Order: sequence, then structure tokens, then C-alpha cells
Amino acid sequence: DTKNPTPLQKQALVVGYRENITSKSALRALLSWGFRTAVSSIFIGADLGTRDTQCGMKLMTLSASTLLYDRLHLRRWTHDVEVIHRAKILGMPVGECAVKWEDKEGSKLVESMGGAVRVSFIMLSEIAMMRIEYALGRWSVMK
Repeated sequence: DTKNPTPLQKQALVVGYRENITSKSALRALLSWGFRTAVSSIFIGADLGTRDTQCGMKLMTLSASTLLYDRLHLRRWTHDVEVIHRAKILGMPVGECAVKWEDKEGSKLVESMGGAVRVSFIMLSEIAMMRIEYALGRWSVMK
């Protein structure tokens, strides 16, 4: 009933995805593809429904942000995946929009190959742990 929406129907999340990426190094392109593929594999059967979990653009209603960020477990680079996963658990509408993106000098997460591999391993470990914790019911979303 759209005339009398429930509190959950008033909440929404829009996730940006990077479009027309320029200046992406081969290493960064490979790591981005690898992370997206790994997230898709870890969430098989529980599709997050987004192309680019790591795009910095997330737009949400105040009530959605309060609910999604309350007792969030992941605090670093992977928190975006948990936010989207929590929205999906709650049945919250999640949309996408294209964001024109250009890599800028100094905006990279890590500069070296070793650092990139280390950070990628940490991120994948956090995502796998998060998926297990929610599946076992040790982590949950308060409605």
C-alpha cells in the first residue's frame, strides 16, 4: 500500500557504479575484477544485486542509514559490502546509478604490488568472515 508506507518502505539505498573509468592501471583493473568475482562467489545464492560494491557513492535515506550502520561489524574498506548485504537481508530497495569516474593521482588504496595483494587478501578474508557470521546467525540486523 503506497498511501500508507511501512517504515521499511520509506527506506532506500542507491549504490553508484563507476562508468567510463579512465587511467585505471592494469593491476588495479585486475584487482577490481578479482574482488567483484570473489564477492559474487562468496554471495552465491544471496546476490547483492550491485555491479560495484566499492564505488564510494552510496545515497540513502536517513532512516536507512541509521538502520544499516547500527552495529556494523566491518569498519574498513569492506564495510560497503556489509551495508549492501544488510539492506538485502531487510528487503530494503537497493538501486544503482552510473557515476562518471576518473582515477586521480594519490587516490589509490595502495601503491605497490605487494601492498595491493595484502589489502586484497584482508578484504576477501573480511567478506568471507562476514558471510559466515550472518549465515550462522552470530551477526544480525536489528529491525
